[in-house]
Amino acid sequence: MLDHLHIRPDDITPIADPDTDGQLWIHPDAFGQAGVPYMIKVSDPPHTTRPRHSHHGDVCYLYVQGEHHIAGEGVYRSGDVRWTRAGHIYGPETTGPEGGTWWLITDANPIPVNHPTTDDSSVPRHEARADAPPATRVGPDTPLDDLVESTREPGAIIVEGWLDAARLAGVNREIDEWLAAHPHAGLPDSGSELYDRFLGHRTLRLHGLAHKLPRWGPELIADPFLVEWATRALDPVATSVLLNAGELIQIGAGETAQYLHRDSDSWPALPVGDHPVVVNAIIALDDCTIDNGATHVAPGSHRWPASRQANPDELTRATMRAGDVLLFRGDLVHGGGANLTDRRRRVLSISYCSGWLRPVENHAANIPADTIASFEPALRGLLGAGVHDATSRGGGVLGLVDGTNPTRDRTTR
Repeated sequence: MLDHLHIRPDDITPIADPDTDGQLWIHPDAFGQAGVPYMIKVSDPPHTTRPRHSHHGDVCYLYVQGEHHIAGEGVYRSGDVRWTRAGHIYGPETTGPEGGTWWLITDANPIPVNHPTTDDSSVPRHEARADAPPATRVGPDTPLDDLVESTREPGAIIVEGWLDAARLAGVNREIDEWLAAHPHAGLPDSGSELYDRFLGHRTLRLHGLAHKLPRWGPELIADPFLVEWATRALDPVATSVLLNAGELIQIGAGETAQYLHRDSDSWPALPVGDHPVVVNAIIALDDCTIDNGATHVAPGSHRWPASRQANPDELTRATMRAGDVLLFRGDLVHGGGANLTDRRRRVLSISYCSGWLRPVENHAANIPADTIASFEPALRGLLGAGVHDATSRGGGVLGLVDGTNPTRDRTTR
């Protein structure tokens, strides 16, 4: 247990606040673990309004910049301290002409906040405008070269009708059967409160799809079209690709919008470049609409600095019919939308990364070794059972076992 903690905001990379256009500074050792309170720096832009709400515990605020107008309480300015009791409903609150910045300190998890009515739990302010243009879309017979080019610039494209009705029904049926047999699976439990908030407390997520969905998981993950698209999109930086994550994402009714992010944020030490190191295919298994959480996408954002946030007029929505697929580069700013309906929104997210990166999904732990051994060579390679050979580009070979390629028959050695 820590006896003291020195927090310097300059050492913390801020993240986008899911409820405003503001930012949050969250120290990894000050998020409610090991007896340390939650200590979060919050900064909202000028004239930003947060609706009426309450918190789960007593909260102390230290205001360090700008003004903060709270209905029924007055104005708080730099140097002021405010305390509010757990469960006390207050607001709305609005920052002044210069915005507002404050520290929030509490012994109880302040995320998510409690809204007194559904009317007050408004759509997060990073939502695209209602008149935002839809993402670019093409038909299933579009040449692969064109899809690869669109993936690189502006970064995203939707292929309509990619999954035919028979396969769509089969995939949904297999998922339904698995979830019926495992009714408590899929909710976030990463050990990190912040990361679980990012994943969504009303969103089901499943990995290990090649094992959990034995009929359709392997077929979709190793689909020749998707693998060829990913291989060619990543070719400038890699001679092979791995499955980064094969994931069922089922956004439940009432889920809030996800933090805007880049998939490449998983490897923060990698520099931003012209070419992606990860690409993603989101396959719509339900219709994805504005109301049920269609993904936000900021075309061209792969060329932004890492700290650059998207404005509402820079976001589009990837609305799709069931069977469509969204193809995009993983350094594009994006995030799941809020589900304002009383029904689920189900997609499969299949992402591929450069063969020299460690994937997000731990395939060796998610899938039994004998199951991986039973797969076709192409799928085994995507799951890390092969090697990444960069000798043709002046690099080395990764993934060797006793100095040999594990996909070769070693009985003759």
